[in-house]
Amino acid sequence: MGGSVVKIDNRGRIRLPGRLAKYGSVIIIDVGEYFIGIPIPKDPLMATSGIISSEKSVDELRREAEDEAARDALMRAKRMGHAD
Repeated sequence: MGGSVVKIDNRGRIRLPGRLAKYGSVIIIDVGEYFIGIPIPKDPLMATSGIISSEKSVDELRREAEDEAARDALMRAKRMGHAD
């Protein structure tokens, strides 16, 4: 882990250090006076495989996540008075 100082060119582009070349994209979060860059691997699925083990299939996990998101959205809408 480490930091780098990079220049911003006249078109607003930055050139990342070579050690970050393995990443396909970077999420940039603007937090006012500075920004945070979160690198996204070129193959996120491969890079994260094995981090969490589950006996459930990807389809089951996706379905559970979608159901939870729907419940959360409904709860938020109710709190804001937009749902019965």
